[in-house]
Amino acid sequence: MTKPVSKRDIVELEIEDLVYGGKGLARYNDYVIFVKDCVPGQKLKAKIYKARSNYAEAHPVKILKRSELEIKPECPYFEHCGGCTYQNIPYDQQLKFKYKQVKDLFSHMGGFDNIKFEQIEKADSQFRYRNKMEFAFSAHRWLMQDFEAEKPEDFALGLRAPGYYWKAIDLNDCLIAPEETAKILDIVRNYALENNLKPYSFRNHKGYLRHLVLRKGYNTDQIMINIVTNQDTPERIEPLIETLQKNIPNLKSLINTYTTNVGGTTTPEKTNILSGRDHILERLNNKEYIISPESFFQTNTLMAEKLYRIVKEKAELSNDEIVWDLYSGTGSISIELADRAQKIIGFEIVPEAVKDARRNAERNNIDNVQFIEGNLDKLFRKKPELLEELDNPDVLVIDPPRAGMHPKLVKDVIKLAPERIIYVSCKPSTQVRDVARLTDENYRVESVKPVDMFPHTSHIEVVTRLYKNTQI
Repeated sequence: MTKPVSKRDIVELEIEDLVYGGKGLARYNDYVIFVKDCVPGQKLKAKIYKARSNYAEAHPVKILKRSELEIKPECPYFEHCGGCTYQNIPYDQQLKFKYKQVKDLFSHMGGFDNIKFEQIEKADSQFRYRNKMEFAFSAHRWLMQDFEAEKPEDFALGLRAPGYYWKAIDLNDCLIAPEETAKILDIVRNYALENNLKPYSFRNHKGYLRHLVLRKGYNTDQIMINIVTNQDTPERIEPLIETLQKNIPNLKSLINTYTTNVGGTTTPEKTNILSGRDHILERLNNKEYIISPESFFQTNTLMAEKLYRIVKEKAELSNDEIVWDLYSGTGSISIELADRAQKIIGFEIVPEAVKDARRNAERNNIDNVQFIEGNLDKLFRKKPELLEELDNPDVLVIDPPRAGMHPKLVKDVIKLAPERIIYVSCKPSTQVRDVARLTDENYRVESVKPVDMFPHTSHIEVVTRLYKNTQI
């Protein structure tokens, strides 16, 4: 097929739909073009930046006609940030697009046409829902025409500019972050500028300030602030302690982590506790959890409570089952299910997370859970004796990172042969891939339920339940 467009061509398009990942779908003489940053119903001119034999990708250069769906976004950084790509679409319409995207993935990518799709679980709060935000310092501020032109161009504290990893948009606030965000950003920014603390540059790898990480326990009202630096000199930021304590009364943990890694990671080489504890607490469904600086924890507390209740319902436990929790993190799913199971065994690769999981179980007086540290990509083949020591699972809960399951782990799961599998995913495309492999080997999809953990973004959580064929 001859491509009807080439790179750098400008074409006139009408946006038909939003596909998984957030791009708009348009057609040019039956040739598919995916367009960034658009709304179905818009007519626009778009510039091609990638052209393949069967599709192209483009970005808008001029809106010719607005969509009836469009609303004014609340965020002043919307057109530049790239985080909340759906914020100019009414929330009820966002849910419809996400629901259709999940169904299309299961149908077109996985070949699943006759499975039960349950109603999408909507978020109670569409703003101020994130309990963790990682802001970047940068020596290269992203410029937005004349907006806040008085700010220095060699200092920014905010979010990375899309496509420009070395630049950051200097934010006064973020509407999906905790309500204390604006005040914290202002205090830290002013202190850095007044004391000539240079932001880190990802171009020459010089500078002191790298990241500002905020975490909040929404049900405990506890704040953690972690200032990540390029040098182990906490005395340079210690004068901040008093100002932050005075202005952020719920600040329970102020930390400085030090790393010289040239990548964008916040993983510390050393952690200095400047004030308070080395952790904060959070409650989910009346269970209390310790959250350390590096702990993985669901980033939407209120929706995590709903998500775990859904997982519990789908697991259909009757107090007799052995449950294995793969990618158990800090133990939140294991602990949520513990009162309905005979025993829970969690598996996790991150040592700090395993430590927190054990502390969390002890804190909640739960004694029928066990957490094992190991790399699930190879654990059951590298340590076959482990399978002999442990009770085989009746129910398997899988909540992997965005990359999904390693192909060899899928084979391990099939050999374990649990009666039912509850697969939780923050990236449904990799879930569909893994589920297709499982259904090739004696499993069938019983239900799929999308959960909107991340309003105004293109991301969606999906809970899929599978049964062994003999049970359906």
